[in-house]
Amino acid sequence: MNKSYFLVIVSVLIWSSMGIFVRYLSVSGLIAYFFAALISTIIFALLLVKEGKLKKFFAKKYLWIPIIIGFLGVINNVSYFYAYQLTTIANATFIHYLAPVLVIILSPLLLSEKTEKRMWYSVILSLVGLFILLGVTNLNFTKNASIGIILALLSAIGYSLGIIFFKIASKHYSNKEIIFSQMFFSVIMLLPFVIYLKPTIIHSDIIPLITLGLLHQGLAVLLFITALRNLPSQNVSIVTYLEPVGAVFLAFLLLNETTSLHTIIGGLIILVSCYLTIRN
Repeated sequence: MNKSYFLVIVSVLIWSSMGIFVRYLSVSGLIAYFFAALISTIIFALLLVKEGKLKKFFAKKYLWIPIIIGFLGVINNVSYFYAYQLTTIANATFIHYLAPVLVIILSPLLLSEKTEKRMWYSVILSLVGLFILLGVTNLNFTKNASIGIILALLSAIGYSLGIIFFKIASKHYSNKEIIFSQMFFSVIMLLPFVIYLKPTIIHSDIIPLITLGLLHQGLAVLLFITALRNLPSQNVSIVTYLEPVGAVFLAFLLLNETTSLHTIIGGLIILVSCYLTIRN
């Protein structure tokens, strides 16, 4: 397997474990993302200081790119969390994972990437697998559920544009600078909300938050961006469909959650789609 694909798969599987750690938190997803981003910001700021690059980062010509990346990170994560609260997890997840479709549509316009027919075959196959895996039978269009679906779609837009702007930023910034910029500007944008909410962090929150900051918002993002430098954004986005498959598997393995036949079938279809993407 291409080394870059291996890095994408590892990063996606790390992200698939996020739900397990979030379950142990007493704070909301917005607060959890803020503190995870804050921890990641501190780590990568120290790394840039050690390399003598932190001051140079803020003096660079294309600073608007990392600012946009930070904004998209907030849109993606916060919208996704509130979508979970307003509609079903299955519906929120399915709408959120329309992101690879948006990447295939937008990457020729913003990145000048060529879209091959096999990319459409792969993404449609993945969507079918995800639909079966999640057991999405209907979309509830009550007022709150409709808002949740809109937020999930907004999350998908933030996710897809985030992938594209990661690719754009890689031309001007190092991997560490990109991660620092996303987390730093996310923290700045969320700080007023955190001050207003005045959250209380209890002792049991510390380990999950540190793990989210170091592993999910640190190492996983670093691996993902490293791979994205060497792969088309369309291919990478399709491989991210492994995240819900990994989440279901880990829930079964660690939380003793049951899996049904349609879950297994949907997961296998997604695996086939990702295999076809990687093989080609």
